[in-house]
Amino acid sequence: MLFVGSPNWWSTIAPPVATFLESYDLAGKTLIPFYTHGGGGSGHIEQDIARLCPACVLLPGLSLYGGSANIADVSAWLKKLGIK
Repeated sequence: MLFVGSPNWWSTIAPPVATFLESYDLAGKTLIPFYTHGGGGSGHIEQDIARLCPACVLLPGLSLYGGSANIADVSAWLKKLGIK
C-alpha cells in the first residue's frame, strides 16, 4: 500500500510525482492518492495516476482544499477505505 500525495498542478499531479510513478515498478501495489488544491478540485489526477500505473489497484483519493483539511476529514476517508 502506497499513499501518493500531490498538489493539483494544472488539473494533474505534480511533475516530480509523475516521474516517481513512472520510474518504479509498482505493479500489484495499491495506490491511495491524496491531493491539495486551491479551488480546482481533483481535476483528472486519479485518471492520470491510473494511466501511469495501469497494473496497480487505485483506491478513491482524498481532495483537500488549501489548508482547510482537518483530522475528522482524513479519519472519515480512511475509515471509508477500510484502513482505519
